[in-house]
Amino acid sequence: MKPDFDVIVAGGGVCGLIAAREIASSNLRVYVLEEDFEIGTPERCAGLISVKALSSLGLFPSRKIVNNEIKRALIHSPLGSKVEIEATNQRVIVLNRREFDRELARIAERNGAFIDLGQKVLSVENEDGLVKVKTAKYERSARILVDARGVSSLKPEHGILQAAQYDIQGSWFEKDRVEVYLDNEVNPGFFKWLIPLNHDTARLGVAGYSINPFEQLDKFVKDHKARVMKKVTSPIYIGGASKNFVHNSILYVGDAAGQTKPTTGGGIFTGGTGAVLAGRAISESLINDNLSALRNYEVNWRRIFGKEFIVMSQARKIYERMDNEKIDKMVKVLSSSNILDKLSNKADFDYHSMGIFQILSMMKEHPSLALDLIKLGLGAMFDLFKS
Repeated sequence: MKPDFDVIVAGGGVCGLIAAREIASSNLRVYVLEEDFEIGTPERCAGLISVKALSSLGLFPSRKIVNNEIKRALIHSPLGSKVEIEATNQRVIVLNRREFDRELARIAERNGAFIDLGQKVLSVENEDGLVKVKTAKYERSARILVDARGVSSLKPEHGILQAAQYDIQGSWFEKDRVEVYLDNEVNPGFFKWLIPLNHDTARLGVAGYSINPFEQLDKFVKDHKARVMKKVTSPIYIGGASKNFVHNSILYVGDAAGQTKPTTGGGIFTGGTGAVLAGRAISESLINDNLSALRNYEVNWRRIFGKEFIVMSQARKIYERMDNEKIDKMVKVLSSSNILDKLSNKADFDYHSMGIFQILSMMKEHPSLALDLIKLGLGAMFDLFKS
């Protein structure tokens, strides 16, 4: 049977659209199915990314897709301690996700992809050497399917956190500074975040195990006398990469492949890179009629991020075991040392392991700091560094 398309992409978010862009640029027939009726809406992602990471995905910042530039991060401990990290060198920006996604859609369509909105995928079947995809309206077939439907395509035993995000107006935050609120009693395993969009508008979010995110954000808004403009809920996955990204003629990308950072749940860069690699592997496979080339996608992604995700997962396990007193002590230790200056100059926003190892390497110069951090439960990471 002749398929309706060469490739069907299920999901019109960042990763699905980047994959569609890559495949369509090889003159292959690409069909994108998006269940929402508008690209980029709702904005479920906080939208933080570095200029370097954006460029690596073949995209460049513009006034249309960038809301703000972040130069600092303020971390609040549960017991009131604070530490500020200089981030100017990281060149971190806040994306306007609605316009960013729409720009990706325009590029994919210019390359030849067709995007069909309001089409939720109901079932996927492999039959007669083709992948058949059903929606409420019709059935379409393709030689390959890219599953970019997000967390809904995962079946993890752990690692999914309840989360919500508000767009708010307020006057207590600073335009160029992200704020992170740590509290392992109120937000087990995660934190609250505030990301300014301009001088008086910000994205306020929270995630954690077994929490009511709306209840927490409503309280925060009330305490800070803020005004809510929009509410969005979407789970966050921090359980690490899936065991397999490729299953027969189906490739999983982005959240659907567990390609979100175990530390923060961010996935534009890691998932977007996966989409680029998947798109190129699919193009090579179809053009050369060699399905085995699909495996190059997973091999190349793990070569870039495999060790990175191991380190981030280790850091996450340690954080989840820390009580609030230990978190507060760690914040105090960091604020009283010269680690932050070195991190500002050498750390990488996109590769968290670099900052982790930077802290561990500097322990040799600060024996007392090393002892404090080991007592806080970082001994496992110290052993990892030594090995």
